[in-house]
Amino acid sequence: MNTDKFDEIIKKKQCLKETFDGLMNHKMIKIEKNYVETEIEINKTHLQPLGLVHGGVYSAMAESAISYAATISQEGMWAGVNNNTDFIKSATEGVLLLKAVPIKLGKRSQLWQAEIFNNENLCARSTVRLTNLNNKWKK
Repeated sequence: MNTDKFDEIIKKKQCLKETFDGLMNHKMIKIEKNYVETEIEINKTHLQPLGLVHGGVYSAMAESAISYAATISQEGMWAGVNNNTDFIKSATEGVLLLKAVPIKLGKRSQLWQAEIFNNENLCARSTVRLTNLNNKWKK
């Protein structure tokens, strides 16, 4: 992905519709250096067979939002290499709200933490490590 796409994300404050974010109906609320806030309105496609939001929704939401924020927070093209998500409280309806901030920003890797809420309830906490792909993609 080129940096023009990220300029589009920042200007329009929305995730790219032609990506997995569009499939999840993932929406950008706020993005700035060292902070991102996104949301997903829960629908039946987000649920597992017991009617709870599928754990993969929380994990994907965190990695995607953090990848966008990492790329505008520091020079480079950043991609997730590890995602650890703890599920704290189930959600079945409403809106999932993610808020993420960096823990450590380095030249080769970044570490971010996200918290995902449903109403005022903390549902999940994710820690995502990213690597800088700039050197890997240059020939």
